[in-house]
Amino acid sequence: MPPGALSDSVSWRSLLALGISGGLVPCPSAMVLLLAAVALNKTAYGLVLVVAFSVGLATTLTLVGLAFLYARNRFRTPAASSRWPQLLPVASAAAITLIGAVLSLGAMQSIFSLR
Repeated sequence: MPPGALSDSVSWRSLLALGISGGLVPCPSAMVLLLAAVALNKTAYGLVLVVAFSVGLATTLTLVGLAFLYARNRFRTPAASSRWPQLLPVASAAAITLIGAVLSLGAMQSIFSLR
């Protein structure tokens, strides 16, 4: 569970651990940017762009995390009798599944129409 999900306090240490673990996964956009720079024989320029991209991403993620930390006390928790917080994840998963199925069906139709 993410920090604070089990009603324990969120500390700076847990936020730092979350940020470090999030930074371990390479960003596909940064990889594409760097590979394009290497293909154009502008590797140093690509490295500068990746560093700028990473600093901007880190700043954005940090500010969003801090905004959520300071804003969580401003909203009331939904009533226990309310069902929409329980149904919202199911509805969003169903929507993503439906969109994926439609896209897959369209791709399969285009593959079979080419043959």
